[in-house]
Amino acid sequence: MVVFEITLPLFLLMGAVLVFGQLIGALMGNGAIVLGLNTAIKIYSVWVASICAFSGFIMSYVREKKKK
Repeated sequence: MVVFEITLPLFLLMGAVLVFGQLIGALMGNGAIVLGLNTAIKIYSVWVASICAFSGFIMSYVREKKKK
C-alpha cells in the first residue's frame, strides 16, 4: 500500500526531528526551541502517524495472503 510506504518513513523522520530537537533545546536550556518545534511540527507528525497506523491496519486485511 503506497500510503503506508510513504507515511512510515515520513512520521519516523518527523518524530526523530521533534525528539532530538527538543532534547537539544532542553540541554541548551532554551525553551523557545522546545516550544517552537512543538508548535511547528507536532500536529503534522501526529496526523502522519495516524494515517500510517490506519493504513497499516487496513493493509493487513486487504493485501493478498501468501500460499505455502
